[in-house]
Amino acid sequence: MSVELHCPDCGLPIQAADIAPAQGVAVCRFCEKPFPLAACQTAVPFADRNIVPVMTPPKGVDLTETMDGFRLSLSTRSCIAFFLVPFTLAWAGGSLGGIYGTQIAEGKFNWVMSLFGLPFLVGSVFLIGLTIMTVAGRVIVELANGRFAIRAGAFGIYRTQSADWTSVRSCRLTEATRRGRNSYHTSFQVEFEVDGGEDLKLSVTGMERETALWIARFLAGRIQRGR
Repeated sequence: MSVELHCPDCGLPIQAADIAPAQGVAVCRFCEKPFPLAACQTAVPFADRNIVPVMTPPKGVDLTETMDGFRLSLSTRSCIAFFLVPFTLAWAGGSLGGIYGTQIAEGKFNWVMSLFGLPFLVGSVFLIGLTIMTVAGRVIVELANGRFAIRAGAFGIYRTQSADWTSVRSCRLTEATRRGRNSYHTSFQVEFEVDGGEDLKLSVTGMERETALWIARFLAGRIQRGR
């Protein structure tokens, strides 16, 4: 029977992938520090600690405690909107207006032009959605009535992922690097392991690593305490 290791500092679980038995150390991804295995084996788990650390949200994150859970709200507004708004208007207006607008104005349907315009239509829908998120978008992470939900959207229209809170076992911070023409871009997301269901992912375009790490640490603590 394996023994679950915990971080001596924060008390959160240490995953098997972060244990190096040959070196006698384990790394806490929440504290980003290595610890001796012996210290991790005897560390007091977060759920058993009497003192709950006060976690002040970073800039851009609003935390609201409720009677039966919590609510985290993150803004997705970005200065890239100054570029996206005129670009989307030009792209969607020019391409869709030229392809479909002329057909509507003339009262004639041209199936060849309509099929040719489908990629432009899909691209316009994507650009419009992205632009709205950079102007007024929000991501909400909420626990209410025993249900854990992640909602992303704007103006009351959200795409929602959810799971029963008791089935959410753990969360972790992951990162992905995408290579550009002359640079690298790293994005961060928080992944949640769900028993008997599809894992959930929290991803916010342009989210800084410190913000993602704070969210992962906060939610990992709530999961450990079962709240």
